Amino acid sequence: MNNQPLIFSASIGHGHNQAAKALQHEFNNQGFYPEMVDTFHVISPNLHQFMLSSYILLLKLSPFLWRKFYFYAEEHRLFLLFDRFGSFFVERLYSIINKQDCPFMISTHPFVTAFLSRVKQVKQLDIPLYTVITDFVLHPAYIRQEIDGYFTASPQVDEFASLYNIPSQLFYSTGIPISNNDCLQISKWRARYNLGLDQGKKILLIAGGGIGLTNYVHVIQALEHLQEDIQILCMVGHNQSAKHRIVQQKSKHTVKVIGFTDQFLLYLKASDGIVSKAGGLTMAEALACETPIIIFRPVPGHEEKNAEYLTKAGAALKVNQYAKLSGVLEKVLYRKAFYTKLQYQAQMLKKPNAASEIVEQILKL
Repeated sequence: MNNQPLIFSASIGHGHNQAAKALQHEFNNQGFYPEMVDTFHVISPNLHQFMLSSYILLLKLSPFLWRKFYFYAEEHRLFLLFDRFGSFFVERLYSIINKQDCPFMISTHPFVTAFLSRVKQVKQLDIPLYTVITDFVLHPAYIRQEIDGYFTASPQVDEFASLYNIPSQLFYSTGIPISNNDCLQISKWRARYNLGLDQGKKILLIAGGGIGLTNYVHVIQALEHLQEDIQILCMVGHNQSAKHRIVQQKSKHTVKVIGFTDQFLLYLKASDGIVSKAGGLTMAEALACETPIIIFRPVPGHEEKNAEYLTKAGAALKVNQYAKLSGVLEKVLYRKAFYTKLQYQAQMLKKPNAASEIVEQILKL
């Protein structure tokens, strides 16, 4: 359908697509039917595979190299390399934009934003470009002169805008867009009933994002030190090799492996806690469900900053060593004061209506 918005995402980290889908759903409710573009895959499947493989390899083999790049880029404009790289794909992206005759564009991935900014610059497009930031903190890599609005979960927009000399009115502290699913309103008991889970045991969800970047087996082994047996839900996403390793692992706990699912929020509602790295979408969803968060070994850089933000706010606990996991979980699962405090802080931070607020604000603009 022509004259409809375009939402550009990238299948590099599942959260960016989830944010795009949440926005698409809210636009549909308002009578708009934007097309979602998996940007790098549309440009070239080979480019998509290269970027995805490189990202996963970097995080697995040398995560601290990514950390060094992330923090170094706060002082030096290394991120502008993405704009130069995007110059090679200006014509392909311009043909998509031109064919759609779209009134505005939205990006949910910073690399994609860099590419679209380059298109606007080269083709002198007068089409508004909005960027939706899927982390809890701001970084100068997000900044582009061609961007007409920044949507963020960060409460520090005024300080950030002043520091980098950007008009503060371009920033909107809406939160990270998640699916405003009906399951957010149901009880833990109902969520467990709907999923066929044991009502009499504590349930712990272990998440590793859409690509399953967690050593589930080592986490399960660390949890053998818990005094009581619990139900463990291993959300492995698309990581089939992780599933194979988990089912071979013996445990006193009841372990269930769950592949990629659109019921993640329901599983969160059913759980007494989540052990996860600190991906922005996963954290936003856990806050919305008021499920206590134990951040375990976040990806250095952006997730490290997410973890810092959430722990300082009292909405999460952070653990870096397997040996300390069971001790922390004993407190969260069995000490009401710990559990209640994390739930309360989640209530203070959660923004389950972020997607609708973003859509409402864009349509006003």
